[in-house]
Amino acid sequence: MTLAEYREALLDTLGQCFPQAKVTLSESRGLVLTCRAELAEDAYIAVYFNALTGKTGYALVHHGRRVAGCDNYRFWHRHPADAPDQHIPCNAPEPGQVLEEFARIWQQGRT
Repeated sequence: MTLAEYREALLDTLGQCFPQAKVTLSESRGLVLTCRAELAEDAYIAVYFNALTGKTGYALVHHGRRVAGCDNYRFWHRHPADAPDQHIPCNAPEPGQVLEEFARIWQQGRT
């Protein structure tokens, strides 16, 4: 996936799942995208994407702690909301899949 394709998919899903979020994007060398979507004063979603290496990471952070996440450091895995320190193997998700899961967690107040 190109950086432009990823950015478009990410922003579309953030707009649908978190319409009130304050989104800050940063791009570097046309290859790396970082995103911070502020959900509340003490909660945000952090996203990292490297179009060259494919390294991707998502974290839902509340009170300075990851409460859920998904990344491909070494292998694709999830950090589930009920055990965010665990590494549960998974298939590579589309950006929307992870953000929709974060939206469910956030709406349920599980953070």
